[in-house]
Amino acid sequence: MAKAHQSELITRKPYNTLIEEIERLLEAARAGEIVGMAGTYVHKDKAVSYSYAGAVASYGMLGGLDCVKERLLRIALAKE
Repeated sequence: MAKAHQSELITRKPYNTLIEEIERLLEAARAGEIVGMAGTYVHKDKAVSYSYAGAVASYGMLGGLDCVKERLLRIALAKE
């Protein structure tokens, strides 16, 4: 990952809602309720990465990703 200039860094405190969601997902995974996941992450230097793990090879997973993509697009367009 390329280094970002200091002015390009996101200098915010941790988002409590993000932490709560990650903890909720971890609890569900430990309980066997969630068996696969795919995610995209925005880092403090504005770089974006992704990962996936578990049972992800399904059309249902692809449909879920399409739904979140549409939702994020609506959020982005509303900010313009």
